[in-house]
Amino acid sequence: MTGKEHRLSSDSRVLDRFREAGQEQGWWSGEGSVVAAVSGGSDSMAMLWLLRFFWGGRVFVAHLEHGFRQETALRDAEFVEEICREWQIECRVEHLHIPSMRRKGETLEEAGRRERYGFLRRAASDFGATFIATGHTANDSAETVFLNLLRGTGIRGLGGIPGAREEIVRPVIRCFRTELQDLLRERSVPWVTDESNEETCYFRNRIRNVIFPSLCRDGNPRFVEHLIGLSSDLSDLERMREDRARHIASWTRTEQPLALRAWRTGSLLAMNEWLVRSLFAYEGRDLGLSPLSRSKTDSLMGLVSGGSRPWRFQWEKDLELCGSRGLISLLPRGIFTNDGPPSASIRIEGERGSFRWGKWEFLWEMVENSPHFLGEAACTLPIGDVRLLELESVATSGEKGGHAGRIPWWAEKEWPLVRSVGRSWIPFSGICTGRNVVEEGQALRLKARCLCPDKERGVR
Repeated sequence: MTGKEHRLSSDSRVLDRFREAGQEQGWWSGEGSVVAAVSGGSDSMAMLWLLRFFWGGRVFVAHLEHGFRQETALRDAEFVEEICREWQIECRVEHLHIPSMRRKGETLEEAGRRERYGFLRRAASDFGATFIATGHTANDSAETVFLNLLRGTGIRGLGGIPGAREEIVRPVIRCFRTELQDLLRERSVPWVTDESNEETCYFRNRIRNVIFPSLCRDGNPRFVEHLIGLSSDLSDLERMREDRARHIASWTRTEQPLALRAWRTGSLLAMNEWLVRSLFAYEGRDLGLSPLSRSKTDSLMGLVSGGSRPWRFQWEKDLELCGSRGLISLLPRGIFTNDGPPSASIRIEGERGSFRWGKWEFLWEMVENSPHFLGEAACTLPIGDVRLLELESVATSGEKGGHAGRIPWWAEKEWPLVRSVGRSWIPFSGICTGRNVVEEGQALRLKARCLCPDKERGVR
């Protein structure tokens, strides 16, 4: 193969992978614009060149100077600005001092990542861009897989860096760094080198510059390629598992007052353990919760399979899973420390209205000659001349059997019991008695709903 033929073949492979990534990630059609995060290094410069000259959409550039380095960091920012002028690309540069912006418990890398993505999102908003493109390569994904493996990850972590997540896309994630550098050399496209990438005080740099070369030299020259192949296979498996978990979640969930989310225990027991693990992993991600470790997931599986006895399991600092009477519920932990709302007397005045009791809202209206009944979410009660309702919690009512037998044990302090003229009603208790008892005169039609705890806590 001649040098020219090799160059064309190399270009073709990179362009094919670039196009495949765009089609898979949803930006290839060109019906939008992209903010490219460009550091000036070979990865991001190759990505910018491909976007600018081989993609049909509009490209903007964002460059963040982190304050880690002095003269060379300013040199990189000037280099990016000069390239953008030459290629006629609108560019946004911002200078920050990340070391002084670290939050408690954050590493410099974590603080830099947080501020970098915040800057990119601001730039995308200002430019009106649809996507944010980063220059992560197959090498970066392999390093992430190796890091996750050392930390004790599951299948999801072995999938490496995703090609797309929300508005973030990675156009060169299928390409290796050497391929991109060859492309830049052949096209006489310059780049700058960040000397901090050679510093082995950062563990990722030691993986890149010491551990991987050693493994390729002494173990298998194609170790990184094989790691990427394994990651790709596991990504496909994880996508299948995610799709199935999403489907399972849709039919195992049920409504449960006072709970952030609830699932039918019987449905979970009918599945194999692998599916139940997948379900809770998916639900945690869907709610934006901390992922459970393997040991904590093992403990949870033991509780789920243990039958109908009450149990508690701490998911994270302020959230617990609780088992009771055929349901597993996710709860704010404060429900166990709250005393619940006090008993109250509510005077009914007018023809219709509403009132609050703890986390519950009641809507009411006066009706004439209506059958008295007790339903799940609504009832009609005699009201009497004094038009007075008495409210208290199931826990203080002394009625923990019968009606209250349908109330989860963890909810009794915050679950209402309503009394009027000798009759009582417990919303959503599963007991519907006393229907079609017609009495003349005025009655009170009452509807109850539990206010959504998701909004109070901010859970997605």
